Amino acid sequence: MTPFKLFKVKPEERIQAVVVLMVIIALNALFIYRMHDLFMQPGFGPYWKAFERELHLSGYDPLTYLAVTDWDILYQVYRHPLLSFLIWPFWLLNQGLTALFGVNCVQYIVALPLMACSFYSYIFLYRIHREVIELERWDTTLLTAFYFSFAYILLSIIVPDHFTISMFLLLITLYISGVCIKKGREFKWWQSAILFYITAGVTLSNGIKVFLSGFFVNLRDFFRPKYLLLAVVLPAALLWATATWEYHQYVLPKEKIREEQKIKKAEELKARVDQMTPKERELFERRKARRQKVLCLQAEKTGKPMEDHGFLKWTDISTSRWQSMYENLFGESVQFHQQHFLEDTLVHRPVFVVYDWLWSYVVEALVVLLFIIGIWCGRRSRFLWLCLSCFGFDMFIHLILGFGINEVFIMAPHFMFVLPIATAFLFRSVHTRWLRIPVGLLTLYLFIYNGYLLTAFLLTPIKAII
Repeated sequence: MTPFKLFKVKPEERIQAVVVLMVIIALNALFIYRMHDLFMQPGFGPYWKAFERELHLSGYDPLTYLAVTDWDILYQVYRHPLLSFLIWPFWLLNQGLTALFGVNCVQYIVALPLMACSFYSYIFLYRIHREVIELERWDTTLLTAFYFSFAYILLSIIVPDHFTISMFLLLITLYISGVCIKKGREFKWWQSAILFYITAGVTLSNGIKVFLSGFFVNLRDFFRPKYLLLAVVLPAALLWATATWEYHQYVLPKEKIREEQKIKKAEELKARVDQMTPKERELFERRKARRQKVLCLQAEKTGKPMEDHGFLKWTDISTSRWQSMYENLFGESVQFHQQHFLEDTLVHRPVFVVYDWLWSYVVEALVVLLFIIGIWCGRRSRFLWLCLSCFGFDMFIHLILGFGINEVFIMAPHFMFVLPIATAFLFRSVHTRWLRIPVGLLTLYLFIYNGYLLTAFLLTPIKAII
């Protein structure tokens, strides 16, 4: 399967591909419109403070905008080893356009890969339903649209973060794996090595899903010494070496400077406190107490970690798993909460927000019910077990370890596509067109509900800073 054939839009996909592309372009245009007057000002800055203050899209970070504006290693290198380097060419392009037009073109430049990844995410999910699971064309279109009606999948189309890129890479991996399983082909070691290096380079944890793909496609052959060495050990070692070099080359020197500055500021502060009058010292202690209270509130939202160092510092053992499942994992990911709409959990949004209507919980229950019945219907499918193993891995790191559990919905592009894929096996097993009616109505409702809230938000422009 050559790259040209892989990315070429097929005849039966063309009409809906045009419609999907128009929707993607429209949403990105609305987002650019919302922020245009602020971010396109000549001499606008300082960028870090402005992006952090103005760019609020749930818990997503504006690091991509910052890197394309003023390139640096901004992502955590051991979790996103290649991401900063993938952004580097877009920074070069922005530098050229900024020199030419005198304004920061970051929004337009970042929108290009976002639109491309969103578009091909739709195409590859459509092909999974059509070519791997072998649904009828109407059912394929319905279930692919069903997925893109989910709240945080619609939002991911415009989010200047890495989640849309990850979604695209995971769906292309599952599509290739599904074709290999269906046709009895081997998952080549070089395919696995390349996909792992890029996919894990964007988000480290997603690299495990490439290894799972290799296992479910090749089965016992996965454990051949040659395959393990070339498809698993070699790319993993190469990626770790890349992250380690990146850390020592770019991150460690800055950490040393920051630590020296921190010690210097602490000494200067101590000297100032010693010279304060009793009244000034009392005011200082009050401000210090207020700052400490804010930090304590943030710590409560992030939960108690297993350890305070290493990878375990990102875990959470105190946040409610059950409430996280029905309010955030299968709740906010699928339907926006109207209260605290798109607020950041680490700023103003509570960890758990309750829906205004009981109907929202009914819709959530229907989506989960379709998922569960679909799993039962496809329980003998090796491809579905591959998808479920990927989903299970995400549930392990989020619900068991608690990584990102306080805002698990922002990770929806990493795993929510498993829901319509499982539902597709229900469609294949039932063989009735009547099933299209409830799923179609559910999809229409989600598009109207989520689409209205999102577009209303985007149609409210932020006034430029004078």
